[in-house]
Amino acid sequence: MANYKRYGIAAATLAVILLTGQLMQLSSAQKQASLADVKSMPLPVELRDITLTAADGATIKTAALGSALPASPSGALPEMSQDCKVKMQAVPKAAALVELVLAAPCAPSERVVIHHNGMMFAELTDPSGALQVSVPALAENAVFIASFAGGEGAVASTSVEDIALFDRAAVQMQGQLGIALHAHEFGAGYDEAGHIWREAPGEIAKGAKGIAGFLLQLGDPTLESPLMAEVYSFPTGFAKQLGTVALSVDIEITSANCGKDIEAQTLQTSRGQQITVQTLDMSMPGCEAAGDFLMLKNLVNDMKVAFN
Repeated sequence: MANYKRYGIAAATLAVILLTGQLMQLSSAQKQASLADVKSMPLPVELRDITLTAADGATIKTAALGSALPASPSGALPEMSQDCKVKMQAVPKAAALVELVLAAPCAPSERVVIHHNGMMFAELTDPSGALQVSVPALAENAVFIASFAGGEGAVASTSVEDIALFDRAAVQMQGQLGIALHAHEFGAGYDEAGHIWREAPGEIAKGAKGIAGFLLQLGDPTLESPLMAEVYSFPTGFAKQLGTVALSVDIEITSANCGKDIEAQTLQTSRGQQITVQTLDMSMPGCEAAGDFLMLKNLVNDMKVAFN
């Protein structure tokens, strides 16, 4: 990474940042809809604003990130022939990943939005209407929803037992905002070994062996108004080294975002037992600061790796 000026920002000293975070301590029954529950929902489902209920009975509403499942005028899915039915499978893989295999023969080269536990990202099907993508699970009972603009969609679920061995942090956004998630493993500096980010994402194989963390980028940045997410995973449950993984969200000031208001959201889970949601609503500095970076430490918590 170029040695640009970096500004560490604390919420207490920067009035233009509005951070709202809620720790969702959910029981396994409360925090995960079963596949039967999801299938009983009238699709298409409005997912622009998602309301969750915490264990204490309080309701928590996540920030909208610009995507909803469009409804037909009657509120029901359009009639589809069997040949056009959208199908999706969810297959658990190593490192608490889930491989989604989507088949939408009547939706070739179309935008599809994938939803999972408050995380969402948009991809493009291939010319045959197929899509295959690996997604880091955020819960043991992992439910995924795929939605197309025309109202078609599919649901798939699977059990991801080894999520209990991983901590995860994600940042999601709509548009090209210059936002990136950074992990500094055990004191690593920028561009040193152990600095994990989109340009040095690490290796899934090392994460599966407890050696190091890794980052996956989700979403197609070439789409109009793209929905994207970056997810960092670390094997805290069986790591070969003890210490701290320092996390931050860094924002590059560019000609595309300078002087503008931006929004993003982070989600963080510790071994699939809780989800912390933080929302960023920020006015960017003027364009004279283009090329500099803002480093936000208060959007994500560091990961502590200790004896298990």
